[in-house]
Amino acid sequence: MTAGPRHFLILDDEESIRQSIAAYMEDEGYIVFQATSGEQALAIIRSHRIDEAVVDIRLPGMDGNTFMIEARKILPDIKFVVHTGSTDYTPPDAVKALGITAKKVMIKPAGDLKILKNALTDQYEG
Repeated sequence: MTAGPRHFLILDDEESIRQSIAAYMEDEGYIVFQATSGEQALAIIRSHRIDEAVVDIRLPGMDGNTFMIEARKILPDIKFVVHTGSTDYTPPDAVKALGITAKKVMIKPAGDLKILKNALTDQYEG
């Protein structure tokens, strides 16, 4: 049985960041969804099977940490990478419990999107 394309979510309130990551991931064969808020992202994962997500932390409304915790309740196998402008971001314990280690935290803007993609892929190996 051949697996279909992977479904990918970008949660970021900066349009240029979303568009850049979306274009790269589409070129890599992913079906890409975009959200500007945690609330919008939760609505997407309630109606689409998302495999992987890149999540900003500072967002209007629900922050990225809360989104990841809530998303995992809906999709237990979803994988995350944090992509934040906060150079001093340290995942809280509840987020660390989701598998977010220092290797899964990228500072924006990621200069090489392949590194961001590989951080997602590495989650399947651990």
